[in-house]
Amino acid sequence: MEALTLFNQNFAVAESLLQVHRLFEGLNKTDLSDQLRLAICKVWNAPENTVIQHARNDRVSVLARATTRIPESLTLEGGLDFLLRQAVVVGCTSLESFFWDALRENVLTVVRARKSKADASLRDIPIKLGDYISMEQYEDPDLRFRQLILKNFERATLYSVESIENIARTLTVYRYWDEIESVTGGRAKDLKSSIQDLINRRNQIAHRADRPEDGETADGHGLRPIDYSWTNRHVRDAETIVHASARIFQAAVGSLEAEIQTAQEQELARKLAER
Repeated sequence: MEALTLFNQNFAVAESLLQVHRLFEGLNKTDLSDQLRLAICKVWNAPENTVIQHARNDRVSVLARATTRIPESLTLEGGLDFLLRQAVVVGCTSLESFFWDALRENVLTVVRARKSKADASLRDIPIKLGDYISMEQYEDPDLRFRQLILKNFERATLYSVESIENIARTLTVYRYWDEIESVTGGRAKDLKSSIQDLINRRNQIAHRADRPEDGETADGHGLRPIDYSWTNRHVRDAETIVHASARIFQAAVGSLEAEIQTAQEQELARKLAER
């Protein structure tokens, strides 16, 4: 499924953001011993009196010449939280893109297989006469038909899990969360709640820069508190949902493709019998 391949590529960015945060979290500025400073100057082929900045935690050491200062955000408490917020945005956007891409990739198969029995979101799409005529002018009429279908779907920001359920239903998956629970082994209620929380946080970051509402607590930077544990869990839940959905959608679309193949074979047999 191309939609899953694209998701994995996009989601890798969120993973990198989490890894960088984990790597540099808790970094503190410290002094170097003269012996180590001289050794570094030798490696850098720099004068022995070169001033070197040093910051470290139990995972990594950062060295920099005084002319290129270590960013304050690396050593300031909560200074790396912007990486977590970006991971939320990227993870949620990757989730959103997956479902749109899955719809784009498979909607024509659904229409061909279900025809008048398709979900109302497809069945009630209006196609103007000019659009119908334009299909004949395309080298690939199927591509044009898919464009006409998709332009009637609003590719909007995910504001709730209902958007996911609507796409699943369009792809003929009518008990989506039951199937998610079956594939993942996790409680659908918990995964659904986690995804909704992730969507809400992404929207708060995108529209309010994650500033707290009245009455909410704020961190030292005047933003809503965020931590690695919460971010990693919710972003990973998004990954779980997507990989499970890919399996579910592939099974549903595979069944539709088999129906189309059977119908085509029956039509061919009927035409041969009439000769």
